Amino acid sequence: MTDPLATSPGGMSADHVLPLRFSGSASAADPLRPRHPRNRRTARIWALSILGVLLLSGGFVGAQIATSSGYDDARASLRQAQTAQDATIGQTRTVLARSGAATTTATAVLAAPGTGLLADADRATLTAADESVKKQATAATALIPPAHAATPAKPFWFWESIAAADRIRTETADARRSAKALSAAETKLGEATKALQASGTAAVTAAADRAAGAEAANVPAANDSVLTLRSSVAEVKDLAPQFQDQLASVYPGLVVAVQKLQQSHADTLSAESGPLFDSRQQIEAFARSLAPGVLIDFHWAELVNGLGGPNNYLSGETAWWYDQGGYASIRLSDSIAEDWPSDAAHAIVAHEVGHAITVRCKGMYDATNHQTAEAWATAWAISMGFTNDANGTSAYGAPPASLIATAATCR
Repeated sequence: MTDPLATSPGGMSADHVLPLRFSGSASAADPLRPRHPRNRRTARIWALSILGVLLLSGGFVGAQIATSSGYDDARASLRQAQTAQDATIGQTRTVLARSGAATTTATAVLAAPGTGLLADADRATLTAADESVKKQATAATALIPPAHAATPAKPFWFWESIAAADRIRTETADARRSAKALSAAETKLGEATKALQASGTAAVTAAADRAAGAEAANVPAANDSVLTLRSSVAEVKDLAPQFQDQLASVYPGLVVAVQKLQQSHADTLSAESGPLFDSRQQIEAFARSLAPGVLIDFHWAELVNGLGGPNNYLSGETAWWYDQGGYASIRLSDSIAEDWPSDAAHAIVAHEVGHAITVRCKGMYDATNHQTAEAWATAWAISMGFTNDANGTSAYGAPPASLIATAATCR
């Protein structure tokens, strides 16, 4: 055992060993100085807390910035999609307006009273094309979306921005799908409308040609009915290529014009009926043959200018107009029909036609007074070979040879 009272190797007792330092204070570097662990722990906690706050703050700001940018991008994409969608809606509405005008016109054409103007094949084609357009128009209209809802204010908190951006992206996808579907419907509607316009144009143009042909089939008919028909034919043909709603009101007018022409024809024949009917018809045909293409109607009376059969005269008078292509109206006494087909009857009718044909040869003579007008008509009858003095010579005298030569160029 070790002796507790033994001396140390240095010769001193173990109980009297002194500390290495005798100073009452130790330096900070002294490893034997007592430490304060609580203070160091507190400082460490504060440092970590501050660091955590900084990290959290930086993460929050970063999240705010990132989500705000993502929201802005989503809004920009939505605006682009809605702009494209609005353009498609505008195009579709334009085509819908055009198709509506075309179906309105088709309805009017198909509903017009039957006068044989619209061929059965044209009617069937037009009906089918009209139904197709109406079907496509209904489909396109159903795809037009309601007006865009107002976009809510931009959220502040990033988690709200994330949710809002997701909703906006969904709206964007919906807008793009809607625009695509509407564009396809608009294309189909446009094609159907073009087909309707093509078939409608063909149908009404053919109908206008048939209406024009009614003029020749209804001679005699009064000038006003013929002029109305001609105007209607020209108007329909002018509007036919567009086949738009203006034609919807014009085409029925063509049908009415044909009906009035037919009625005028019947009324004229009825007015000329009686024992002189055949002679009147022959005289009118003869007069029209002298001036082909000049529109002339005829009126018959017992006396013209107070002259006629009771006083042994053949009498006639003519009025003419230069507008609407030129036309004339000739009044003849019944005595001319009674005297037909004498040379005198031929000559006086030729004289009256000489007045009527001036609508074609305006400016060839001095038309400022009655005498020069009568001299022209007489000269024209002579130039046509009618030498009987009923050609106007007996009433107005012989015209100069120069006027006859000029009149011979008016045909």
